[in-house]
Amino acid sequence: MKHVLPFLLLAVQVPLFSQVGNPSGYPPILTPQPGPNLPLPGRHKKEDPKNPPTQRSAGKLTKVDDQSLVVEVPDGRVLTFKRTDKTKFFRDEQEIKPGELKAGNKVVVDATEDNEGFLYAVKVALDTTPPPEESAAAPAESGGRGAGNSPAPVDPDAPGPPKLKRGIPAPRPDEDLADASAPAAGTTPGASETPEAPPADDPVIVKATQATAAFTEKLPNYVCKEFMARFQSSHHPADWQALDVVSSNIVYEGGHESYRDITVNDKPFKKGMEEMNGAWSTGEFGTMLLDLFAPWTAAEFRLRRRTSIAGVEARVYDFQVERSHSHWHVQVGSQSLLPAYKGSVWIQPETGQVLRLEMVARALPKEFPVDTVESAVDYENVMIAGRKFLLPVHAETLACERGSSNCSRNTIDFRNYHKFESSSDVTFASDK
Repeated sequence: MKHVLPFLLLAVQVPLFSQVGNPSGYPPILTPQPGPNLPLPGRHKKEDPKNPPTQRSAGKLTKVDDQSLVVEVPDGRVLTFKRTDKTKFFRDEQEIKPGELKAGNKVVVDATEDNEGFLYAVKVALDTTPPPEESAAAPAESGGRGAGNSPAPVDPDAPGPPKLKRGIPAPRPDEDLADASAPAAGTTPGASETPEAPPADDPVIVKATQATAAFTEKLPNYVCKEFMARFQSSHHPADWQALDVVSSNIVYEGGHESYRDITVNDKPFKKGMEEMNGAWSTGEFGTMLLDLFAPWTAAEFRLRRRTSIAGVEARVYDFQVERSHSHWHVQVGSQSLLPAYKGSVWIQPETGQVLRLEMVARALPKEFPVDTVESAVDYENVMIAGRKFLLPVHAETLACERGSSNCSRNTIDFRNYHKFESSSDVTFASDK
């Protein structure tokens, strides 16, 4: 697969079904998954390949093996450094064996970085500096659902174009069940777009929580076809250039998703999705919903307005999740992060079914290679084996390189859902 420009690799994921119930079991940086992995047009580095510049990072060692070491730095990023035969280890300027390093050690790592954002450790030194005296404990961070104990912090939209189109396309006249002038419950006339904090027992949020909690219990084993079109732009305003189309069979069996028979522009790709250059995406299914409404995520919801999607009445709630409760995994090259995020969710009030979910990463550290990450998923009732199930039908993801117009976008469509029998082969008579 060739691209005119090199690119950064960005992965955005959320927890798998089997992991949602065990947040303490998450790896350092997600094996959760809401969303995607996106490519970015590359950075043109003019460097001496024999003497590449090094960068220094200090933090807590969380993992070390023969191939790599993982370090968590104070701003929340997790850095994965690849080891080579030139990687050296030191304590007090004396070289030591790698086996003397243990998880929990403080380390300082000098590393080089390639054009795809992957880090290679050159020197790893144990930091033996005594820790500073701890200051007075900071007040406990408030969390919880509904209005909470304090107003939601003000957060400006992430800087820099472009952005995913917010909300659904304008409804046809016969579908607009909730004209924009009609105030949402609890609001005053003329303020229908102003978010209002629902009570902790808001019936719509309660129904949505119950509906998502029962999500995996009702789902049969199924298979569908995913088509992911990948684009990039290096201009402002965005001028999206098509890169390729990735297709795969997604099999949901026993509460787990797997990606099989992957192709790129109809050519077989023999490796796993996570080994693909450029953009790939997982987790658009119930994973995102399960995590958003799970108690450990402590999302704060605020009712914004009434609307409709394809003739179905809906309530739009804005939400936010603090970094300390985030399970949204964003990865660029060797750097990964669980960022704070905000977004909006469209809920059918009678059933609690989610019809659309939008997410935007907030307050990404200044050392992180991207400053914009967004995801949106549309859900519809899909017929499988004579029964209807709420499943994703379309998704989009967006990421932009920090301080530039280099952006990547994925558009993803899910087709031909049908029941999956483990004893049968995954085949599709038609992709329509």
